[in-house]
Amino acid sequence: MQKISELRKYQYDYHSKKFPYLNDWRRNPYTFLKARFYMEASTWLVHFLLKTKIKPNTITIIYGLVGILGCVLLAIPSNITHIIAILIFFTKGILDWSDGHLARITGQTSITGHVLDVYGAVLNDLGFQMGLGFYVAFKTGNSAFFYLIPLIPFFYATRLKPFSRTMLFEEISKKGFISNEIQKGTNIGTSGKTHENVKSGILGKYEKYSKYLSSFLDPRARSVDFICLLILIEMFTIVSVTWIIFIAFVIKGFLLFIGGYYIIKKGWVEKSLDAAMYNIKNSLKNDK
Repeated sequence: MQKISELRKYQYDYHSKKFPYLNDWRRNPYTFLKARFYMEASTWLVHFLLKTKIKPNTITIIYGLVGILGCVLLAIPSNITHIIAILIFFTKGILDWSDGHLARITGQTSITGHVLDVYGAVLNDLGFQMGLGFYVAFKTGNSAFFYLIPLIPFFYATRLKPFSRTMLFEEISKKGFISNEIQKGTNIGTSGKTHENVKSGILGKYEKYSKYLSSFLDPRARSVDFICLLILIEMFTIVSVTWIIFIAFVIKGFLLFIGGYYIIKKGWVEKSLDAAMYNIKNSLKNDK
C-alpha cells in the first residue's frame, strides 16, 4: 500500500509535467488553486480506493452519472437541491482526477477507460447546461426556456464533425480498406499533413474565431464554478443574469452545429482520411 505522501507526489509530478500551466499562478490563478484542490482530494480518495476492489472504470462511470444527477437536482426548483447540485458540479472533478491516477498506479490503463473518461465529461457538460436551462426557466417564470433546453443535446448530438469521425472510423475498420487506399498511390496519404492540423488548414483565417468560440463558456472548472457562483448569488439576491448565460450556451451550440457544415463542405472528411493514411504509411515505414 502506497503512502499518502507517495500518492501526492506522483499526482503532482504527473500533472505538472503533462500540464505545465497548472503551476502558472500569475496567468492562471484560479486554475492553480483548483488543480491543487483536485490533486489533494483525489490523493486521499485514491488512497481509500486502493483498499477496495473498485476498478478505475467504475469511478469513471460514476463521474459521468453524477453529471446526470447534478442536472436533475439543478432542475428541481428548490434552494436545497440547487446547493447540492452546485456542490456536485464543484467537486465532480475529484473523480475525474482519481480514476486515471488509480489506473496508472495499478496498471489498469486502457483505451476503454479513456473513452469512458471523455464520455463522462460530455455527460457532465450537457447535464450542467440542461440543468441550468431548467433552473433559469423556473427562476424567471418564462416557459420559453423550456423549449430551448432540448436544443442543447440536439445541437451536440447532430454535429457533423463527430458524426463524420464515427463514419470515418467505420470505413477504415472495414477489411481491406487501408490496403486498398494505400494502393491508390498519390491520391491518398501524400499531403504530408497530420490529422491535428487538418482543421486549422481548412479554417484558415477563421481558426482564431473557432478557438475563441470553443474556449467561451467551456466545460472547464473556471467557467462552471463561475456560473455556480452566479446561481448562489441569485438564490439570495434580486440579481438575474444566468438566463443570459443559458442563451449563450444555446447560441454557441448552434454556431458549432453550423460550423460543422462549413468544414465538411471544405473537404474535412477527405483531408482527415488523407492525414490518417499519411500517419499509417509513416508508421509502416518506421516499422521496417
